[in-house]
Amino acid sequence: MKNFFLLATILGLISCGAEAVENAPIDDAPIVADTIEQVAIDTIPPFQSIASNFDTDSLILPEGFSYRILFQEKTDLVTRADGQQFPAKGNHDLTVFIPDEEKPETKGLLYISHETKYADPNLGDGGGATIFEIEKIDGHWQVRGNFDHVDFSSVGYTNRNCGGSLTPNGTVFTCEETWSWNTEYLYQGGKGHTDTSWMYGLSLWQNMGYVVEVDPQTRKVVKKHHKMGKFIHEDALCTADGKTVYLSDDMSPGLFFKYETVTPYDYTDGQLYAYRQSDDGESGSWLTLPMDTTSLINCESVAKSMGATMFIRHEWIEEVNGKIYICETGEDHFSWAESMAAGGHVPNYVRENLAKSDDNTKFDDPFGRILEFDPETNKMRSYIEGGFFLDSIACFSNPDCNTSVTIGNKQYLVLSEDINWYDRGRVDANAEGRRDFFNEIYFLDMSIENPVVEDLMRFCVAPRGAETTGVIFLPEGTMIMNIQHPKSSNSGLLNKSSTIIVEGF
Repeated sequence: MKNFFLLATILGLISCGAEAVENAPIDDAPIVADTIEQVAIDTIPPFQSIASNFDTDSLILPEGFSYRILFQEKTDLVTRADGQQFPAKGNHDLTVFIPDEEKPETKGLLYISHETKYADPNLGDGGGATIFEIEKIDGHWQVRGNFDHVDFSSVGYTNRNCGGSLTPNGTVFTCEETWSWNTEYLYQGGKGHTDTSWMYGLSLWQNMGYVVEVDPQTRKVVKKHHKMGKFIHEDALCTADGKTVYLSDDMSPGLFFKYETVTPYDYTDGQLYAYRQSDDGESGSWLTLPMDTTSLINCESVAKSMGATMFIRHEWIEEVNGKIYICETGEDHFSWAESMAAGGHVPNYVRENLAKSDDNTKFDDPFGRILEFDPETNKMRSYIEGGFFLDSIACFSNPDCNTSVTIGNKQYLVLSEDINWYDRGRVDANAEGRRDFFNEIYFLDMSIENPVVEDLMRFCVAPRGAETTGVIFLPEGTMIMNIQHPKSSNSGLLNKSSTIIVEGF
């Protein structure tokens, strides 16, 4: 209803503006017209927020939007360097668009990572990546040519390729989100990594859990960056000056890291740091970590012993206007006791809640939050807390993937859920009874100074069992995202991991 009154107001302004233009000097007319147009752009949201739905096996979008599948697990064939083709891997996660040098607005490469961990004699054990060209033809983006395979064998393969980013050099960082504390875990009785030979003087488990750099033009691996530390790498954000990489850790509890290059744009050599928040939460500092191999393999425990601040599963990272926004997914009924005893520091927004627990170590965090980090002051604060909408029918819970987009003159933070479980109101009672997971994407207007859940606009509901991830926007605003691990029993097309394009913005 509020949009109806808004539209009526704008139409009224147009009417008044037209009358004013008729009686005004001709030079004044464009000013009124531009003002009316800008009011519309700045005030009308880019879509009408949709209702939750906990019984869908398709993708629900606002009126006026549609989607098409670009690339799908098993359905499409991936071409190896030797020309042989095999069914595509699944668990599509990171998406990166690499613009074409001659036609950056209408042509480029798409890089898709695969958060897989199983044996695959054809496309390589563990994680993977696929690269293909897309081009805008007759107003629509289309796939051109083959789906090309990235061969990770030169670095001893990878495991669970998750988030990452496009570097200023035009290469791609892909993160290994892996819990590889021993080789047996990765081998999985022969169902996982079948090659357990050593690499770089490291055993299989010691060589998993890093940031890996890929050249999308050649489809070849550049380097596995051991100096960025071994931990559960979720995402990597490169600064434009080529000096810093911010790194998130999907561990309970995990840490916030950064890597400073010795030479800008050369990521082969640098220094790893862990973040320590000040006691009052208004600033912080960076702890310099030892760079020997043993310390880098155990950088989490080393940093905790030095007093690094701990978080409950950092996910994706996005930079907007010089500040960094981090999804902290949270965890139900978490105890900080062991990590606090190891020397780790608890963030200030958690300490307030620990004071209410029986032993000052227990923290129930079922919904998570978005954090805001300011590199200028090193201040880390909770930007928006997850939780229920006022109608209590739905909640914003366990954010994972994030990105940002500018529509008109407004910037939006785009947030994807990956709920930890199907209880505690994260889905409705019927879905909980069926043990069904449902995840949603929300837009948040970043002009709101202190946002709350009610400020979120629900853009889509993913099909049963799926999370949405790898959300990006192409140069003219078209959205691409991955539908990861939907329920195989879903009817229709979205019963396998898929890379889709969403049109209508």
